[in-house]
Amino acid sequence: MFSLNVMAEKYAIIIAIGDYPPKTGWSSISSANDVPLIKNTLLKQNFKAENITVLSNAEATRAGILSAIEDLQSKIKPGDIVVLHYSGHGQQIFDNNGDEIDDLDEAIVPYDALVRYTSNYKGENHIRDDELANIFTNLRNALGKDGQLLVLLDSCHSGSSTRGGKARGGEPEFTPPNWTPTSEKNTPGSGLVEKIQINSDAAPFIMLSGASANELNYEYEGYGSLSFAFSKAMNELGSDFTYRKLFSAIAANMNVISPKQTPTIEGDADYKLFKGEYVKQQPYFEVTKVPRADVIKIGAGKLQRLFDGTTVNILPAGTSQVEDKDIITKGKITRTTFNESIIKLDAPLNSNNEKEYWVFIDKQTYGDLAINIYFDKSLKSKGIKTDVENFLTENKLGEIVKDSTQADLIIEELNNNKELSIITANGGNMVYKQTRIDGDYSGKSVTETLFNYAQGSYLKNLKLDNLNYEFEFKLLPAKEDDLTGEITELEEDAFFNEAGKFQVNTEYDRAYLQVTNKSDRPLYFSIIEINSKGEITPFMPNDNCTLNDNERLIAPGKTMTFKNCIYSFGDPYETLILKGFATTSPINFRPTVTSRGAQSSTRGSSNPLEGFIGQTYSQSRGSSSSSVSGPIDGYSTEFVYEIVRRKE
Repeated sequence: MFSLNVMAEKYAIIIAIGDYPPKTGWSSISSANDVPLIKNTLLKQNFKAENITVLSNAEATRAGILSAIEDLQSKIKPGDIVVLHYSGHGQQIFDNNGDEIDDLDEAIVPYDALVRYTSNYKGENHIRDDELANIFTNLRNALGKDGQLLVLLDSCHSGSSTRGGKARGGEPEFTPPNWTPTSEKNTPGSGLVEKIQINSDAAPFIMLSGASANELNYEYEGYGSLSFAFSKAMNELGSDFTYRKLFSAIAANMNVISPKQTPTIEGDADYKLFKGEYVKQQPYFEVTKVPRADVIKIGAGKLQRLFDGTTVNILPAGTSQVEDKDIITKGKITRTTFNESIIKLDAPLNSNNEKEYWVFIDKQTYGDLAINIYFDKSLKSKGIKTDVENFLTENKLGEIVKDSTQADLIIEELNNNKELSIITANGGNMVYKQTRIDGDYSGKSVTETLFNYAQGSYLKNLKLDNLNYEFEFKLLPAKEDDLTGEITELEEDAFFNEAGKFQVNTEYDRAYLQVTNKSDRPLYFSIIEINSKGEITPFMPNDNCTLNDNERLIAPGKTMTFKNCIYSFGDPYETLILKGFATTSPINFRPTVTSRGAQSSTRGSSNPLEGFIGQTYSQSRGSSSSSVSGPIDGYSTEFVYEIVRRKE
């Protein structure tokens, strides 16, 4: 929980439009599912239920939205916190005042806005970026320097037809007949922040968008991808974090669930969330039902990275930290779904009142490593089909699905069945391509690619959240002089683009690693890098920076910058995730990752995380297990960056 100024109030407006009237021409989307995700997340941040306004479907007309904002404007006072969340369609619309470089305004689409320009409708009900800018400015001026405004936009603003996944938006620009733009230049951010005059003491402002201005915003398992990633990140993050830290977690999550779209952050990213001082409340889950004295249900599952076999402690509701003397009983998760878990208790409870208990994670185990594959109708190679089916069955690594929307990867053939391609089902990113050799394809290369992707996706999702081991890391920008070779340190935000992403080029950009121990005990750390294909490489330590265990032991509360390890960057040009782990025992992924599991015994690993890397890779060598036994304890965090050819 957050300790905030007791005089400050927190307000939110959640707008969710999914069932547009048929006459508007807009398709139906699953925005209603986003409401409980966002509302429950805000309630956990001490927002009062009566201060959260929800506008759904017919309530969210243009007039309804503007009226709700006007009502909010009349309530707020300096120092208050405001969150605006929009889930619905977005669209680019012709610029009506000449202030856009691409001649297009970005707009959100209320319930009564049409998808096409007609003689009777010329965009009057769209809410353009110019209007939004004025709304944001008025709110910021009223909130003052001690307040804060957070805006979440789970929509997209342009795009074209796509393969796999339901998209929010995706319709052509809203323009008059025969309209043509005067410029085709794209903007790097969401396009929704307009530079207008505001008071010098206006509230900090942060806007998170699910996609850049020229991208589609996909849904994920019936939720808006930003809403899902925001809720997941808020559930997982540790203490005292900034919006940049929050965005990094969102970017890491969205790189897994919707890799083809680019979330953006705009505004005062380095302010702390809701400006509060964080009180270290140990993470817990509320019990939703006690169906039997020895069985309970909680409203959390795979979204919160809970898996079968995880052990838990049951304590009285209101407990801030787990102490042995307060434990009522222990239990084990026996079944998890997307948002619910069943827990079998070691001893029966004395009461069936679920509000009396909180559940705290004791020892977390890895969930199943699995992947679903869809064979596109263009795939004619019987050999590949057989190899993939046998590989998944023998290793219990997943299954072949008949519906592409249920798949993680799609295998297809191109160029008159001369090339085999593996792409992501949600977004269509290329993972692998192979040309026929001697009449067929290499099944071994295909199955290794499938395993790499499954393992990488799992590690991207993996979250260890024991706050006793909390740490964070980041890259510090530097440049190399191409004549002298000297390295010059730059400002910390020098490599962040306007969309909030850390970008480096392959020519002269360099970086240092900085690691901070935020716990009260010494910590060992190790960092791996996961690319878009799921391939894993050691980042710290690595072959060029072979720090021993003691050199990676950080004292409590200390920050270390490793200036003897200078990072340069090469192609391919892609977005990568750095995944860091911290524990109280030495941890080093370098031997197992470098050897791809071949030279390291998983039984002899000093840390179970090391064993996971080696053991999971060995599954492609014939292991019959699809999950890692043994509890894992520690803390993990991510940093997302992109390698580019050149920066604007």
